[in-house]
Amino acid sequence: MTPQNRKSVAIASFCLALPFLTACSTIGLTGGSSGSSTTTDSDGLTYVADYPTRAYQFADKNTADVYLTDLTDAELSAFFTESRDWSQISGTIAQIHLFLNPKPGSTPIEPTAASASIRWVVITQGEIGIYDGAGFMLPGRRVAKGYISGSIRNAPLRLTRSTPGFSDPLITPEIDIKFATKLDEQSADELASRVQALAAKATPTK
Repeated sequence: MTPQNRKSVAIASFCLALPFLTACSTIGLTGGSSGSSTTTDSDGLTYVADYPTRAYQFADKNTADVYLTDLTDAELSAFFTESRDWSQISGTIAQIHLFLNPKPGSTPIEPTAASASIRWVVITQGEIGIYDGAGFMLPGRRVAKGYISGSIRNAPLRLTRSTPGFSDPLITPEIDIKFATKLDEQSADELASRVQALAAKATPTK
């Protein structure tokens, strides 16, 4: 996650201790895929993230979950390591849940329309912020064909959960996401478990 203007995020040091889980495998997808996001707030603060690790799984032709992260394999594995010092770890995970596969010409595309929910997990020096939102996504290929691509523009986000030391610098943020990734149910399950574990460590915001 790279800041693009003069502002910086002031985050207190925090040591994150997630539950120890033994069933953890290494995640890493390469080749023929891409993913990135740009998050901008109303005050001009912008963060850009590139996602070298990507995976998706689907339940049916209308429902899929896409996971994107810029955290390394070692950092992802450390989510399940007891007593790990998280104060030097920073990165993001984006989860996109497609709940309606729009059909061109038959699905209305309006500014308030939504076909996917978004969960954007931000880790800054061990502190966790969970942003949730929704937007309109039109998949580039059929959901169940083993490969999916898509994009979401100007999806509003809101900080819904955080750890005590997380400082939220974003004022009414919006996120743009674009991605292409292969079907990988095992990696998607691993990333889903990490998102859930991180969200469990954060508490709801007021």
